[in-house]
Amino acid sequence: MPIVENEGETVEVDLTEEEIKKIKSLLGRDPYITEWGMFDVMGSEHCSYKSSRPKLKLFEPAEENYDYVLAGPGQDAGVVDIGDDYCIAFRIESHNHPSAIEPYHGAATGIGGIIRDILCMGMRPIALLDPLRFGRLKNNSHSQWLLKYVVKGIADYGNCTGIPTIGGEVEFDHSFENNCLVNVACIGVGKVEDLAPSRASKPGDYAVLMGNSTGRDGIHGVTFASRTLTEQSESDRPAVQIADPFSKKLIIEATVEAVKTGYIRGLKDLGGGGLSCASSELTGDGGTGIEFDVNKVFTREPNMTPFEIMLSESQERMMFIVKAEGLETILEIFKKYETPYAVLGKINNSKLLRVKNADKIVVELDPTLLSDFPVIIREEKRPEFLNDLINQKTPERTLKFDGIIYRLIASENICSKEWIYRQYDHEVGVRSVVKCGDGDSGVLRIIGTNKFISGSAGCNSKHCFLDPYEGAKGAVVEIGCNIVSNGLKPIAMVNCCNFGNPEKPTSFWYFSECVKGMADSIKFFNIPCVGGNVSFYNEDEVLQKVIKPTPIIMLLGYIEGQENIITLPFKKAGNPIFLIGETKNELGGSEYHSVIYNIEGGTPPKVNLDSTKRTWDFLLEVNKKGYIRSVHDVNKGGFLITILEMSFPNELGADLNLYDCFDKDLTSEQFLFSESVGRFIIEVDADKIKEFIALIEKNKLYFKEIGVIIEEMQIKIKRLEENFNLDIMIAKNLFNSTLPRIMEGDM
Repeated sequence: MPIVENEGETVEVDLTEEEIKKIKSLLGRDPYITEWGMFDVMGSEHCSYKSSRPKLKLFEPAEENYDYVLAGPGQDAGVVDIGDDYCIAFRIESHNHPSAIEPYHGAATGIGGIIRDILCMGMRPIALLDPLRFGRLKNNSHSQWLLKYVVKGIADYGNCTGIPTIGGEVEFDHSFENNCLVNVACIGVGKVEDLAPSRASKPGDYAVLMGNSTGRDGIHGVTFASRTLTEQSESDRPAVQIADPFSKKLIIEATVEAVKTGYIRGLKDLGGGGLSCASSELTGDGGTGIEFDVNKVFTREPNMTPFEIMLSESQERMMFIVKAEGLETILEIFKKYETPYAVLGKINNSKLLRVKNADKIVVELDPTLLSDFPVIIREEKRPEFLNDLINQKTPERTLKFDGIIYRLIASENICSKEWIYRQYDHEVGVRSVVKCGDGDSGVLRIIGTNKFISGSAGCNSKHCFLDPYEGAKGAVVEIGCNIVSNGLKPIAMVNCCNFGNPEKPTSFWYFSECVKGMADSIKFFNIPCVGGNVSFYNEDEVLQKVIKPTPIIMLLGYIEGQENIITLPFKKAGNPIFLIGETKNELGGSEYHSVIYNIEGGTPPKVNLDSTKRTWDFLLEVNKKGYIRSVHDVNKGGFLITILEMSFPNELGADLNLYDCFDKDLTSEQFLFSESVGRFIIEVDADKIKEFIALIEKNKLYFKEIGVIIEEMQIKIKRLEENFNLDIMIAKNLFNSTLPRIMEGDM
């Protein structure tokens, strides 16, 4: 990396020679050494989005196109109005590189950061979600170590702050072995009048730093996250911040109370980039300026330099922009909660960020030079290996269907994740309505109202690997199906894009195609994108191993009336079972290919957005009419895995007659194990079957009545080339025991 200097001091920066020349030209001089550090962190991919911004323009400005969007991309969290003066904030972020080095603190500080993003909008955090990716677990001590301590970091932090983890997702694949992905999401609630933007727009307001003291941990955390892990070493461990959830609980309460006074005009957390990011973005976005002395910043280590203070990413710190008339009131609240604070200075109209060390100026620049770093137009190229992968054929089947399904239900990507979510307090806060394992999304009540929201997050990385455009569309559909399965309507999206090195054309092609797929889908469904995150450089250059593209989608759902909420389990023997949506020959990227044959290729699923939208609208309509009792979307492993998952909770079986239930051009294994997206298994009230069928025919949806719920502990499959039964208790034991046995060393 280049070394720059000023007045005899030198520092190594992760900037290109072209960027260094540009900075000198824009500034009109050589930057001071602290300024060099600030340009370094703010010019990192993690802060500047310099590679991704040109593509992210495909997500239209949400505030301009949706009147219920109160805050969109560019704010610390997206915010939507749900009526009656209530609004919901939500956000998703990555903490991948820190978690790969220090899984406990990396994951915990990821949770801490996403909670602060919600607080920055003036909202109270009420729920967490955690989409994760690791290498395969079996006989892999490294992946087991990462999973164990990532989960522990998330659990300890969330449990200590009293915020429930209501959902998440995990995939295991060899591509994530050295680059685990730890994406974390948070949902918050508040009143519209409490919404606080992430900018300082009014000269005369005070800038107050509140929270923990500033130390040397986390320095260069964002530049560390903008390099491949193979460029890093043990010396990078100080770039990983240290979590402090007990301080965070006090900060949450102090912030919520301060916002309620009406004296907070803006808020920003000191996450990636630390004080450099907070001070430059608040003033840069607000069109204002500020002057302060770094000696006012309370530090926990002696003799910290201005460079270290401005770049430190020590956790649990917030910057408040306080109206002058309310300063004393706000400081009294901070004293009440014993949260340290410092009044750094006043916002002015200079449009300059000026930082002094006693009488010496160490920073003096236009803050927009930091907050609006120049973009880079990257080359993109489709990988040549994809054609051979997509042309892979399914090997000839040698196993019986029941043996295949038992292997699938016990596989790492399909088995129960209860070992993970039981470590989280997923019920604290009395808001949880649909809890982990009870539905396809976590559902929360908005206390004091008849309003309910849900959140779900994930994607299928294997599908995105084979076809990033269709895979990303499928991710939007899959997560939307999760929301609809619980009876709620998807109303807004955020995403977390996890990819390899953007300097490599093939990696950037994957990113570009995924963004197009997401953008096209949400425009079709009329769902606004209100924020997101991009994590590049998730690859190992020594081993030539890049993660599979992982555009995690998070959708927010909304409904009024608890009676309209649906849960997953089968409810009553005698009720008919329907398969909604067409099954196609799309075994590419399926768990069937992966688990049974250890191959990655084949034809991946393609998405029919029109039929999906009509299916969603139909399900929401028939649900309000009371026709359906349980719903589960068809996902990994195919529709029989879905039926087993619906059978387990109440230990009810199913008698299935699959004759004439699929296109005769399909083989039985293609019908059973395809992962075609946008399909549902639905239990219909037996007394409402005629009305249900009449309505589904009116909507011209593809459907098949495939069987009936029975009290026997069997799934009986008839009228295939090979009739067979599945023992529910055998399957349930396999489903529940896989992850605990692996993590306890029994497998």
